[in-house]
Amino acid sequence: MGFFSNSYPDRMPFLERVGKEWRFRKAVKASKRAHGQPQFILVHPDWPSKRASIMAYADTLGWVVTNRPETPAKFNGTTALKLAFDDRTEKRQAQPGFWNGHCLDISKSTLDRHHQEVFGYGVNVDPTSHTGPMLEKSEGNAVHDGREIQGPLSPNEVQQGKVYQRIIDNRTESGLFEDLRVVVIQGQVPVVYRKRKSQDVRYTNETAEVDLAESPKNVLSDTEIAQIASLSAKMRAEFAELDVLRDREDQRIYCVDLNPTPYGPPSGLPEGERSRALDQVRALIRP
Repeated sequence: MGFFSNSYPDRMPFLERVGKEWRFRKAVKASKRAHGQPQFILVHPDWPSKRASIMAYADTLGWVVTNRPETPAKFNGTTALKLAFDDRTEKRQAQPGFWNGHCLDISKSTLDRHHQEVFGYGVNVDPTSHTGPMLEKSEGNAVHDGREIQGPLSPNEVQQGKVYQRIIDNRTESGLFEDLRVVVIQGQVPVVYRKRKSQDVRYTNETAEVDLAESPKNVLSDTEIAQIASLSAKMRAEFAELDVLRDREDQRIYCVDLNPTPYGPPSGLPEGERSRALDQVRALIRP
């Protein structure tokens, strides 16, 4: 299988690959010392960014991430978890036996359709009949291009590849806009991050403040947690993070995005809260 133990992106410089291979082999040795034999997370088909949450979880578990099925055997190790890792909005093919192996469509329209089934309401609107402000954003994953526009639109103004949504008033008392980042692992919600944003970047990934909810039940009811788990199940996601907004006016929650290849824990989270979040997630991933 050659020198490299993983398949890295073609655009990655050779010396960067060598550095990653060195760190990979160092992690294999550490995993062997901790567990007796190396424990691997097999991801496929893509190689995660170092900012991906699965990389942080692997570190805290003492496991090693690889995207080649033959690598665990090469190091006399064990595959502890298989995770489909593909950040396309519509996936290439199902991967039976992998977490998220059947999560094939994470478009905003598909999410809203299942949201209607679980919650009895959704966030998408018909842009040709909705009167007043609405949000236009891409169907695709992690684009962060939302912009407020006025409806209704004429049919020829409706953009292909976009969805149109009601604007959720998720302002806090401080005037910031709060997104709840809800982690779902096999139908359970171990942690919820609170990410607050200023008005000018509220539809981007930039945050002014971030913290970890003391408990998911401090920010979500038991019913809401069960509904989020049900929505994730309908999306066929065993491992994902959802962006959830609570509207000040009707007090209902709206799940506006599901990401099965998330980055995390969020940048800016205090170190103590980061460690606590990783511990709580680790307890659900470890068999």
